[in-house]
Amino acid sequence: MRYLLYCIVRPGTNAPILQPGITVVTAHGLVAVVARVEETSWAPTVSSVLAFEKVVEAVYARQPVIPLRYGCLMESEIAILRLLEDHHEEYEALLDRLGGMTEMGIRVLCPARPRLFPESSLSPGAAYLASLRKRYSSGDNLVPEEAELADRFGDLLSGCYTEQRREISPADQGRLLSLYFLTPKTAVEQFRHQARLICPPAGTKLLFSGPWPPYNFAASVG
Repeated sequence: MRYLLYCIVRPGTNAPILQPGITVVTAHGLVAVVARVEETSWAPTVSSVLAFEKVVEAVYARQPVIPLRYGCLMESEIAILRLLEDHHEEYEALLDRLGGMTEMGIRVLCPARPRLFPESSLSPGAAYLASLRKRYSSGDNLVPEEAELADRFGDLLSGCYTEQRREISPADQGRLLSLYFLTPKTAVEQFRHQARLICPPAGTKLLFSGPWPPYNFAASVG
């Protein structure tokens, strides 16, 4: 039996309302929201990833969270306690930084360029996890035009966010530039208003998303 980690929060009056099968492990002034999983039951599928994200969103609706990506497994409750002990100062600082914040996103479908990545025959769930590994290992590999576009959008949204993350990935019709903004919850409507004023370059398409738990600003946790 192993444990799937959803998120880390602080204990308090806004304790998370949990679904059946979801429990918590508490230590060092922190709470890890987890579920016990069988060795054969945690393999990623689209439905399991979406269900995981719904749990994180439900907790996030009540209090600040450090959201974890699907697939963060711990071998035992002792291992979770050790994680909270070893990193409690880091997690406390991160909860302070993420308190009152949300994540807004802009995806920009850029015109097709020569294919940089091979086609994948993985299942949707395995491809999702593979994309996360690639995302956090490859670094910022935007070409100059994409970096300039990301900078331009960041300037247009100045005052609506405190931090920005960016990444590039292949898409059927080109390259997908994903921009993530750590935004005060009180500035969400301002962000949306300014985002609607953006005029995309010819040949590109925009998709706005959020607010979401700030996954992309807690990516190194765990």
